[in-house]
Amino acid sequence: MFKKAMTGAWIMVSMLLIAACGASIEKEQTKALEQVERAFNGDPEVANQEIQSIQLYLPSDMIIKDDKPNNIILDKKDHPYILFYNPNEKEDSKALYNQLIDSGDPLIVNQTFTKDQRFGYLVITEIEEAETYEVTAGIGGTKATTESAVKNVSEDAKILMDIVRSSRVE
Repeated sequence: MFKKAMTGAWIMVSMLLIAACGASIEKEQTKALEQVERAFNGDPEVANQEIQSIQLYLPSDMIIKDDKPNNIILDKKDHPYILFYNPNEKEDSKALYNQLIDSGDPLIVNQTFTKDQRFGYLVITEIEEAETYEVTAGIGGTKATTESAVKNVSEDAKILMDIVRSSRVE
């Protein structure tokens, strides 16, 4: 009897610990929205990189891995990020956003922001088979995307918006 009670108690404690330690997508969504909106509305980071016809800010632990016309592949500790820009689209353009939401993928987050003739957005979709999320942040004709584990969604969303917000196409 005692052994069964201890086994049951151990299972309950284990389940509580797992639930308490794991990041929930709901918490990460809320945090991501707050951080992205703050980055969108705040002053842009100072550009510290120039490639192709774009100047942008990259965190110190992020590198440019590859570039093709209008696409820049970034890397942070073996985690890829993709920056796409269309020099023909202004900061108030909704073209990239409309393409993204018209893809048919189920959207977990679909939030837009406007300020000073800028149109920004955060879109998060679930990648079912991998238990990861595609996170995209953009302003007008510039967007950045990555795949994130639940625990990294808000951090990645902020990084993406910081990069996009700092980007200037010449």
